[in-house]
Amino acid sequence: MNAAPQSDRSGAFARPSVRRWPAVLTLAAGGAVVGAVQFGGVTFSGRPSVDLVYIIAAIEAVFFIWLMAFSRISPITRVKVLASCVVLIVGFSLATYVDGYHGDGRPILTWRSLAPVNRESKLPSHLAEVDGGTPGSAIDLSATTELDSPQFRGSDRSGIVRGVRLSRDWSRTPPKLLWWHPIGMGWSSFAVRGDFCVTQEQWGEEEVVACYELRTGRARWVHRDTARFHEVTGGDGPRATPTIQGGRVFALGATGILNCLDGSNGRPIWSRNILADAKVKNRPFGMASSPLVLDGMVVVCPGGKGRSLVAYEEATGKFLWGCGDSPAGYSSPVSTELAGARQILNFNADGLFAHDIHTGRLLWNFPWLTPPEMNNVCQPIPLPTDSSAGLDRVFISSGYNKGSAVLGIKHDADGFHVESQWANKELKAKFSSCVIHDGFVYGLDERILTCLDLRTGTRRWKSGRYGYGQLVLVDDLLLIQADSGGIALVEASPDAHRELARFPALEHRTWNYPVVAGSLLLVRNDREAACYELPLDEGSAGK
Repeated sequence: MNAAPQSDRSGAFARPSVRRWPAVLTLAAGGAVVGAVQFGGVTFSGRPSVDLVYIIAAIEAVFFIWLMAFSRISPITRVKVLASCVVLIVGFSLATYVDGYHGDGRPILTWRSLAPVNRESKLPSHLAEVDGGTPGSAIDLSATTELDSPQFRGSDRSGIVRGVRLSRDWSRTPPKLLWWHPIGMGWSSFAVRGDFCVTQEQWGEEEVVACYELRTGRARWVHRDTARFHEVTGGDGPRATPTIQGGRVFALGATGILNCLDGSNGRPIWSRNILADAKVKNRPFGMASSPLVLDGMVVVCPGGKGRSLVAYEEATGKFLWGCGDSPAGYSSPVSTELAGARQILNFNADGLFAHDIHTGRLLWNFPWLTPPEMNNVCQPIPLPTDSSAGLDRVFISSGYNKGSAVLGIKHDADGFHVESQWANKELKAKFSSCVIHDGFVYGLDERILTCLDLRTGTRRWKSGRYGYGQLVLVDDLLLIQADSGGIALVEASPDAHRELARFPALEHRTWNYPVVAGSLLLVRNDREAACYELPLDEGSAGK
């Protein structure tokens, strides 16, 4: 008698169920979109971290409105649901942290229990014990060999390793680990001279230049400066690779400290702050250009009025000249000869500029803008002369949807003239630089390896995902370090993408350039460094 009719009871329970569908759909759809953005499948603004903030905020807002206005849940239950959500959000925030960002801006979420030891640490014992040099030991950084890599991207900054032929089959003889150890933060690569290698690291509040034995990884000396560059997306620490010249080490820190160090013990010979000298603020991602040492000069790129390119005396650090008014880019200056004149190419934030090698006088420039970031990173690469057009050429490339171009340069009675031979968006090198082999350019178009014909700009192929990694050319093979830390060996052929071998050299995000010195491969990122012995082809001159 007291039971409600079946139809009424069904309707009473059906209405709240229907009311739950908007929330369920919102959470499911929102979760799918968050996953797609976080795993690199989609972006709306070009800045995934910003997309995630807005998407999660929208999901929370819709859920709150549903809970308070449409859920038909009792007030006490609403309070319990809200409290549970707050506990989950706070607990997740306490258990995880953003351990940097991927190259496209996606955050890297990591459990706090797995935080690397070098984030806030003081100088570790293996470096502290050699502070000022190893007593009674002799380190000679003046002797040179054809297998050295004494500056950024090799002896001529081309990213090409000569005199070494790698084995194409790593399955029978895989790379052999010689040493591994933790390393301080930063994106500096290694400079190699003889039996030693030098890099820059961040330990706590100290920016460090450290020298290690090439084959053992044993620390030999360390130089310290109280300085720390901090940037959320790119991470902390120095960016530039040191340059070894004449037994000295020239290192530019991320905050603008330029050191000339005695290569035998790491003690300072002279030091300048190039940003203070230029009276200019630092760039958003810090000073990243590696010092160019030539003709008794040390050339660096602080940026600013009259200081986009600056030369100091190699022996004393005395200011010699400064020219150009552009903000600094994140590329490194390179010396070359174009149209019969020796010059220094400098890829600034607003384009490519060429300066007289003796005075710094501007010879020519080519505007090349990448709004909104204004980040030119890829090294400009001088090319063989185009005999049919009578032009010397330079290849440039940038990310941020900009692309690549080949510039033709000539000189006549009216001065230098520069024109674009071709430009397209087939290859957009964001973080890394490219290499040239037999008339073709190889580089990472954002995250995918790409080959272009240098004569026409035509894309020959695009294949192989290596993230925002780095690559060098070893004879006719591309040695690629993916941003995941793994090493791949790929044929430098315009016919097709053919990956020959791969092995996991490092873990975690890796943006530092790999270095090949003879048979040895040096790799590092912002927390670990290692040296591997690579299998060589028979008859290779590599040691």
